[in-house]
Amino acid sequence: MITKNDKQFNMFPSHVGLRKYILYYNIVFPENDTFMAQYTLMPNACGTLSLAFDGTAVIAELWGASLTPVFLGMEPNGYHVLLLIQFSPYGLYQITRQSQAEFADKRLSLEDIDNELFHSLYQAFIESKTAIELVNTCEKILYRRMENPLISDALLLATTVISDSYGQVQVKEVARQSGYSERQLNRLFLAQIGMNIKDFARLTRFNYVLKHIQTSPCFFAALSQQAGYFDQAHFDKDFKAISGVSPQDYLKTMSDFYYDGTEIYDTISSKED
Repeated sequence: MITKNDKQFNMFPSHVGLRKYILYYNIVFPENDTFMAQYTLMPNACGTLSLAFDGTAVIAELWGASLTPVFLGMEPNGYHVLLLIQFSPYGLYQITRQSQAEFADKRLSLEDIDNELFHSLYQAFIESKTAIELVNTCEKILYRRMENPLISDALLLATTVISDSYGQVQVKEVARQSGYSERQLNRLFLAQIGMNIKDFARLTRFNYVLKHIQTSPCFFAALSQQAGYFDQAHFDKDFKAISGVSPQDYLKTMSDFYYDGTEIYDTISSKED
């Protein structure tokens, strides 16, 4: 059984070849009050592999890219240990080799999707004595799955163009730089990420906004201009359409939401302070 050595912490891939596909590993030892009643995952273009032990069984799930908020509430508090493997936008496609259009906005049993991978990771969970050992063993398993790249070069270029502009780029410009038509790019994005290129750019801009609200709250009028919105009214409308809450309400209750694992300590500690 894995021994508890901290409340939670992050690790980054040690294999260079994995860093394109895996953003980080988040290990959590939940307590009764770690996750709040309104805890919600913000929409994100990145898929996640969740491995959790509830004292009896290992629950392994694949979470596809999300276009809408995902309510979790206090569910994770029932686990003894939780390992979240956060993929890059195309990482889940690389590991599953299946169309991500079927994964989007869903939580799917890994055992049903890939029985062989499930049993390998299950064995790692059972045999590991520490969280570090668990992550290292899982990484070796995933590395064997990911060493042969499947991701289209055009999609890699397109996601880079969108990310570098923080989502503030026209689809036709992305298509021009990639050398593909908008229709071809949309097919790639749906298959390898789980959403069309326009939605990917929209979420990129949304998460850019969230990052700035999290790290340095500022006047929304200035932030909406910085994020490329026509005016604050458009900013407010788009923010609420994606997140389900207004920017003002989000700012008041940030600890109820989770948008990026690298910020998870801040969002939880702010609720407890």
